[in-house]
Amino acid sequence: MKKSILFIFGLLANSLLFAQTNGVQRGAQALTTLTNDLEAYLDPVTTVIYVVAAITAIIGAFRVFSNWQQGKDNVMSGAMGWFGAMLFLLIANAVVRAMFIN
Repeated sequence: MKKSILFIFGLLANSLLFAQTNGVQRGAQALTTLTNDLEAYLDPVTTVIYVVAAITAIIGAFRVFSNWQQGKDNVMSGAMGWFGAMLFLLIANAVVRAMFIN
């Protein structure tokens, strides 16, 4: 009786081990597929970030120039905010590219 219980327990443990291996392989395959799909979107996302940076640069430059011409006191703070936004967009683009390039 003891041997049959050990045999059944061994079969159960063996089947669980193979079931986990199969699940891990499917998970790894899903992650590989997801990474490949995300890499396909990398260039369009980079282009969108550059377009947003260009629009931000034009609007920010116009606001700084307008405040400067009107003689307002917050020209330097506006310029620093504009520069910070541009720097953030460029660094964010570099980080996005670095995460997905092999």
